[in-house]
Amino acid sequence: MPNVITDRVAVAEKYSLLDEYVIMVVKAGNVIDFASGSPDPRLFPKEVRELAQRVINEYGAEAFSYPPPLGLRKLRNAIKSLLNELGVSIPGSKVAITSGAVRAIELVSTLLLNEKTGAVAEEPTYSQALYPLYVMGREVKYIKLKNYKYLSTESLAKVLREHHIKIYYTVPTGHNPTGATFSSSIRSEVAELVRERDVLIIEDDVYRTVLGGEAPEPISAICAKHSHPYVYLGSLSKVLAPGFRIAYMLIPEGLFPHIRAIASNALTSSPLNMLIAYEAIRSGFLIKRIRELSREFKERMKALKDSLTDYMPDCASWNENAEGYYIFIKIKGVNMIKIFNDALKAGVGYVPGDAFLYNSVDDETARLCIARPNTEEISEGVKKLAKVIKDNIVNLN
Repeated sequence: MPNVITDRVAVAEKYSLLDEYVIMVVKAGNVIDFASGSPDPRLFPKEVRELAQRVINEYGAEAFSYPPPLGLRKLRNAIKSLLNELGVSIPGSKVAITSGAVRAIELVSTLLLNEKTGAVAEEPTYSQALYPLYVMGREVKYIKLKNYKYLSTESLAKVLREHHIKIYYTVPTGHNPTGATFSSSIRSEVAELVRERDVLIIEDDVYRTVLGGEAPEPISAICAKHSHPYVYLGSLSKVLAPGFRIAYMLIPEGLFPHIRAIASNALTSSPLNMLIAYEAIRSGFLIKRIRELSREFKERMKALKDSLTDYMPDCASWNENAEGYYIFIKIKGVNMIKIFNDALKAGVGYVPGDAFLYNSVDDETARLCIARPNTEEISEGVKKLAKVIKDNIVNLN
């Protein structure tokens, strides 16, 4: 037992690195924050206050009662309508509301994984999603994205063929942390592979809303056309408010009773938050806000790419096709972990790439996120970071 505990503590520490780096950046104060994935508070919609008051006036005590395990039915129906406007149509699917996307992964992992079955994920990938897969299953295997840009379906096929994999966790749209969006052809190949090997896909598509719905058809929708099970994840955190803790998953009707049974003793988000989200969708406010935020973040991403081109040294590389919130940069010859504190002192923060890498080591990488800084701050932040990097290169020489 002590060995099991030690092992899990070590894994938990690795998966919590992202939070630790973000906390250090926030605590530094007066720093241009490329670390936090939480949306810019300056973009918080004032209309939410009006929606909250409307909900309290209209629904009264219902807004403060216990929530049903899988969320209010009216919000579940509204989310399907919202997704249709964002290009997501999965006929026959059921919607479940969860308190954050990781909670949804916990439910699915509890249902499907055991000591004989494992999961596979991209590398690098979103840290917090991996721990439930690790705890509930036998192991987590990784497929390294080529040049931190492309998914190799050949590598995925090899892992699925050689290991007892039950779940494939993927972030195919605005990938965290690389910003990659998988092409339609890659998504079709992935759908075919998981069908062939009887693997359930957990498709984390939270950044589709950040892109305003401008992304290829979800892998889950392709699986559904062939009657293959899937779990499609999304969230309102990036476009409404993260504190509401409203995520959702679309699942086949056959999986729904099992997920409901597992979730029966757990509470989801509060009815007040769910009713505010429902009114935001029903009134048309949320889809309008999604379109506005999409334009804002496209401008920020352009500012980031332009600034990287203008200021970074020749030894720097990144995904020119990145979209959404993130770019994963590689600075050849520079240890981005060692210069982290120097960057904070210079007034800029980021997350070193080791927070997203589990089966390999590459200390020359870092994630830059545009959730918080505006276009002017992005340019200034990249300029500051580039100077720290260039000074480090000079000192090395």
